[in-house]
Amino acid sequence: MTEIKYETLFEALGAVQSVIEQPKKDASNPMFKASYVTLDAVILALNKAIRKAEAKVFWYNEPRDGVMFTVVTGYGDRLEIAGAPIASDLGNRGTNSAQAEGSAETYARRYSLSMAFGIASDVDDDGNSASGQVKRQAPKQQAPAQPAKPKAIDYRSYMVKEAERFKNAYEMDDATMWELVNSNHDGLHAHDVDTALNADEKMKQAVIKWLKLQTDKREQELQGVSAT
Repeated sequence: MTEIKYETLFEALGAVQSVIEQPKKDASNPMFKASYVTLDAVILALNKAIRKAEAKVFWYNEPRDGVMFTVVTGYGDRLEIAGAPIASDLGNRGTNSAQAEGSAETYARRYSLSMAFGIASDVDDDGNSASGQVKRQAPKQQAPAQPAKPKAIDYRSYMVKEAERFKNAYEMDDATMWELVNSNHDGLHAHDVDTALNADEKMKQAVIKWLKLQTDKREQELQGVSAT
């Protein structure tokens, strides 16, 4: 069985980014006296890093409504990153329409990949053949978006809710209920919600789960009686 090195897509992308070898500027634009990193060099650097990190991720570019997206999938997740706009008002750039459109799409793909994976493209002016602009700044390195930190569990709300349901279902007072809860949970010595919340996280989860399970079972029994 193949070992799974990463549990999430974000973890895998972080590893990929950490081993990327930044490509050198391997092409030049004599018209604007500027050198740049080609799309092939960006793709080569990215795919090398994916193999080096042993990450099971897949990516592709997809134009949507004039914007080039980078789509990355893996580990049961999917990330869609909006990148560079694709130049459409090409006008007369000294080249035919097909060449201008190809140049615009190539530039948008390279810029978008660089932004999505934190690849430095340095000075990057070949997009001028499509956009007509003399200078373009290199895309800034940008780490993949990180997942939001999970919110702390509001155990009090859950426990209050399930305790009230339990008492109503069994028509039981607080003292009797907590005596029953304690007898079913070794090491718990609670006489109300506040003292139950002093237990460790595992115990609190167990108490809430037990209350809910017992209440659900009781409510089903009551529904069966009323139906007959």
